[in-house]
Amino acid sequence: MVVSVYLRSPVAIVWTLLGGVVVGALGAGGWVVAATLRAAAPANPLFLGGLGELLYLLALSIVVAVLAVVWLPFGAGVAYAVGRRARGRPAGVRSSVTAVLDGAAEGARWLKTRAAVPGVAERLLTEDDVAPTEVVTGCRPFVVPALVLDAPDALERAVDRANRVPPRPGRERLWAGCLGVSLLAAAGSYLGGVTGMVPGVDASVAGGLLVAGVVVTAALDAAWRAETYATEDVTEGFRT
Repeated sequence: MVVSVYLRSPVAIVWTLLGGVVVGALGAGGWVVAATLRAAAPANPLFLGGLGELLYLLALSIVVAVLAVVWLPFGAGVAYAVGRRARGRPAGVRSSVTAVLDGAAEGARWLKTRAAVPGVAERLLTEDDVAPTEVVTGCRPFVVPALVLDAPDALERAVDRANRVPPRPGRERLWAGCLGVSLLAAAGSYLGGVTGMVPGVDASVAGGLLVAGVVVTAALDAAWRAETYATEDVTEGFRT
């Protein structure tokens, strides 16, 4: 099971903790900025009771997008560590950092591919990039593990190897379970603080629990993708 492989990889846990600290700090700062914008905006009942609400939602959307990008190298580190563990060759901290740095350039190219939605792809991608249509349906989650584990300097090779991994169920259940527990913990702590059952707990604590839950969910997702990829024989695997 992916959780056991993840827990047996100390390097993956280190990457998760580091990512959690960075994401948490940036998220807290972004939330403060968003709240400040909402409070400073002049009253205007054009949108949900005021312009401040619109600015607040826009700021939070930008913060979430930035945090998703910030998490990428930490998720890649988790994927490398778990993938090596699944192959019986545990990774060290130094080798994992090297793998993430070596794959950074190709990872940025892959991020361009992920962002290339119809209407934008023609402007964003060049003939040297990988087109979204080159990735087999259901195999996109395995590109990053393929990059950090086997092809840090060749995105096309990583995509080819990812395309050979048969889609496997379980990822949706992992997300649903982890996010469900995170939401319950955050909601329970918030309600406990409001009702006085848990003294000293406010919205910021509940938000921190939610962010921590999302980080753990993202780490386990990276571990699932890496374990699935690393345990498949991609030399003769599925491909369309």
